[in-house]
Amino acid sequence: MIQDIIKKYKYKLFLIAYSGGMDSTVLLYQLLKIKQINPKISIRAIHINHNIHSNSKKWQDHCYNTCKKYNIPLIIEKISVNVIQNIEEQLRIKRYNLIYKHLFNNEILLTGHHLNDQCETLFLSLKRGSGPTGLSAMSNETIFGKTKIVRPFLTKTKKELKKWANLNNLIWIEDFTNFNTNYDRNFIRHNVLPILEKKWPFFLKNCFRTTKICKEETKLKNILLQEKIQKFLHFNESLNIKSFEDLKEEVCKALIRYWISLKNIKSPSYKTIQRIYNEIICSQKNINLKIIIQKNEIRCYKKSLYFIETKKNIKNMIVFWHDTNHKLILPNNLGYIIKNNTEGMNIPRPQNSELINIRFQCDGKILILGKHKQKYIKKIWQEYNIPPWLRNQIPLLFYNNQLVSALGVFVVNQNIKKENQNEWNISWINSIQLNYYDNFIFN
Repeated sequence: MIQDIIKKYKYKLFLIAYSGGMDSTVLLYQLLKIKQINPKISIRAIHINHNIHSNSKKWQDHCYNTCKKYNIPLIIEKISVNVIQNIEEQLRIKRYNLIYKHLFNNEILLTGHHLNDQCETLFLSLKRGSGPTGLSAMSNETIFGKTKIVRPFLTKTKKELKKWANLNNLIWIEDFTNFNTNYDRNFIRHNVLPILEKKWPFFLKNCFRTTKICKEETKLKNILLQEKIQKFLHFNESLNIKSFEDLKEEVCKALIRYWISLKNIKSPSYKTIQRIYNEIICSQKNINLKIIIQKNEIRCYKKSLYFIETKKNIKNMIVFWHDTNHKLILPNNLGYIIKNNTEGMNIPRPQNSELINIRFQCDGKILILGKHKQKYIKKIWQEYNIPPWLRNQIPLLFYNNQLVSALGVFVVNQNIKKENQNEWNISWINSIQLNYYDNFIFN
């Protein structure tokens, strides 16, 4: 299997996730054997010390000595997680973040995951009530940033790897935390799979077949959804749901899930997708409704779904612009404002005694330039098609306590223009996407 991987990829740089356990030890030694035949390949290893066992330092030293013996560069990283719940998931996330930091762009990460691991992952997915995507478990190859994770042993059982390790007199460490059945994976490993294997010796192989079928079905579904979703995507990646009421519920939910998958975040739960369907697609009372997904929000505006990064509430913040010769950086990654000679919004220049400040909240009625009637600012936002989640993110220019302009949107009508008051141009430079259909535009 490893030989096939080396033949497949033109570049031959490999980083081994080396815990010192039996699986990664077999992986390391098999790669060393191949390197004897093909010396052009480059091998590095990385060991993550989780600091959750009294022997963690001994295991680290074992990995160090083994790599030193065979002249393999070893990276050692130490992590700790101060959580009680979901510690396995937290450690996994931190572990892969550290590994990614050390990966070269043209280097493949190799892990020692085997068929038993695959079946354990399948059972964990069943426990969570996952669909076909979750039941696909691990892939032989997974995109990992600019490179890949490859799992060459995924069709091999732990018994097969152990047999090879014993035949080659390998020495590895035993992580006794792997016997702690308080962890879900260990419970499945020691209390579930052995019973099933004893009853049905072919059970592990059939689990693998199930994951493969689920993977193929998921791949086919995504190919079909990729084509279908183009009819509903606006150019700014919002999802047009005007005609969703004419689609079957299963199709709607599949499109929503696929649309969210394009954002490269962890797939939301079935319950979350059902909420989006029930509370947004099927409901007429979805005004300003938001559904939280990790650090993001699903919002609906004018029959379109938006995937929004959750922003800090800054509606009570005031930012003073003392030196207008320098740009003013705005909070929440909202860009900056700058004085221009010819471009930007043309507005009255402040008096020398007036303090220029930026705010993000304003109430009451105002009269904007070009209009003949005062209106509440909420009504003005609606007329300009400003979505609710942007209304407290638009910089409002004040002179002292007087609103002058919502930058990029409107200028307040100054009923009595001050004598000899000059004008200047101000631009708000931001990365807010324009929306051709709703026309909320900022300059």
